[in-house]
Order: sequence, then C-alpha cells, then structure tokens
Amino acid sequence: MAPMEAEDLFRQGLRCLESRDFETAIARFEQVIQLIPHLSDAWACRGLALGHLKRYQESIDSFDRALEFKPNDIRIWLNRGVALAEWGYHERAIASFDKVLAIQPDDYEAWADKGNSLVILGRNGEAIACYDKALTFKPEYYKAHSNRGNALLNLGKFQRAIACYDRAIKIQPHDPEVWYNRGCALMAFEKLEEAVSSFETAIEIKPDHVGSWINLGTVLSQLEKQKEALACYEKAIEIEPNETHAWNNRGLVLRRLGRLKDAIASYDNSVKCDPNNYEAWDNRGYALVKLKRYKEAMENFDKALEINPEHVNAVYNKGYCYAMQGKVTFA
Repeated sequence: MAPMEAEDLFRQGLRCLESRDFETAIARFEQVIQLIPHLSDAWACRGLALGHLKRYQESIDSFDRALEFKPNDIRIWLNRGVALAEWGYHERAIASFDKVLAIQPDDYEAWADKGNSLVILGRNGEAIACYDKALTFKPEYYKAHSNRGNALLNLGKFQRAIACYDRAIKIQPHDPEVWYNRGCALMAFEKLEEAVSSFETAIEIKPDHVGSWINLGTVLSQLEKQKEALACYEKAIEIEPNETHAWNNRGLVLRRLGRLKDAIASYDNSVKCDPNNYEAWDNRGYALVKLKRYKEAMENFDKALEINPEHVNAVYNKGYCYAMQGKVTFA
C-alpha cells in the first residue's frame, strides 16, 4: 500500500510545484519521504520547492540527501548549483555545475549556468568561454547569447555585446531582459536614440519593467528631454515606490528643470529607501549649494564620502561649495 500512496502523494506534490504552491508541495514530498525515505526524486523535488521559497540551506540539504541515493543524477547537481548561485555562493555553484559536466560534458545548461556565476565573480573571459561551449551544443539557446553579451559589455566590448543581443532577439524577440540589456549596451556605446528604442520595446513587452523605465529616463535626460525623463522616473516609482535610483534620478531632472526644493524632496526619498545611496547624498548636497545652504550641503558631501570614500564627485562638489563661499583656498 505504501508505494501506491507514495506515488499519489508525489503526483500531488508535482502538481503543487507546477502551480507554485510551494508550501503544500513541500508537505506532500515530506509525506512521500516518510513512506519511502530513500526516494531521491522526492528529496530533489523538495529541494526545488525550498529553493523557490529562498530557504536555501534546507534546499541544499535536500539535494544532498537526494544525491546520497543518486550520486550521478545531473538534474540534481544542476538544480543544486542553481540554488547555490541564487543564494550567492557562486564558487560552490560552479563546483556543482562542474559535477554535471564531468558526468555529461555536453550539458548546455550547466555550461551556461557556470558562465552566469563566473560573470558575477568578475571572471568575464572564462564566462564567455562557457557560453561558447553552451552554444556549441545548443546554438539556439538565446539566453546564452544574451548573457554572453553581458560578459562582453562588462569588458567594454560594446559592439560585440550588441551583436550577441541581436542574435538572442532573432531567436526570442519577446524577452524584455534582452531588450533591456541591449539598451544598456547602446547607452554605453553612446547610441542614445537606439537605446531609447530598445528600452521602449522592453516596456512594450513588460510594462512594469522598472529598470527600463529608469534607463529610458536617463537617456531622455541626456537627450535634453527633461520632462519626458521625469515622466519615466515617476512611472518607475509608481511601479516600485522604494526604488532608490528612480528617486535619485528624478531629483537630478528636477534640479535641471530649476525645481531645487522638489529635487531635494526627491533625494530625501532616495536616501529613505537606501540610506547608503551615496550618489543621492552627493546630489542632495549639490542642490543645497544652489540654494546657498552651504553648511547642510557640506554635511551631505561628508555623508556621501563616509559611505564611499572613493566617490570623487563629492570631493569636487565640496571644493565647489567652498568656492561659492569665497573660501577658494579650501578647494
């Protein structure tokens, strides 16, 4: 009776996993494990559900139990690596992906996931080699093309990065992240009008894509379209009220429009969302200088430098503040 009951519970758990009812899924897989403690699939699926809930230590423990019973199961090693990467343990994640590749060297997902962790570790050249391997085995894997573009962008190879995003888009034209990344590369390459088009396409696909609204605002501001830029930042804030960068960038645009007090209020919201946003403290200080509130301005520049002593712009702005007070020797 136990095997039949366990099979039914396992199927229930899978249905819950597919419908994203992760708590119930975990309960069902644990019932299966009580009946058949050595069933690796139940341990592995429990690990997946725990990972979705960001209960990473429990997730890894569950995958490890599954591997005790199926030490060469590449799906378990792969999912274990993904959970470790999401948890921020990229070296350990790479070790899991390497386990997959030792068993099955042509697993394109393991190559691509290893590349993703290498990018986060700043090892972009190695990451590109991994994406190349993934694409050797699955040339139409658009995410590998896109993430290869990210690695190239990090290396300052803008044209090659854009070419990667274009290849990804040709395969899958409806992923907003690819259009967003393409826009970022075009921004860096100073192709501003093309960047606008990429961010607008990302937003067309996913209207609540906050990063695209923020970067669209930044590009429009650079194109001296301040009111349009302001509307973009306000849309980003409507979607995500605690987005510190949107509040900070909104403040920059308000200052450029001559609305200094409104700009300071926007910077206040930015540092409320993230008290360590040194750029917002620096920008707040600059707006205060423009209002001749020099003492407060200096406190803001000092706060920015306390958070990030290497933020050179705050040093320049302190000098500007001294100069505006006629204290040129301090600058």
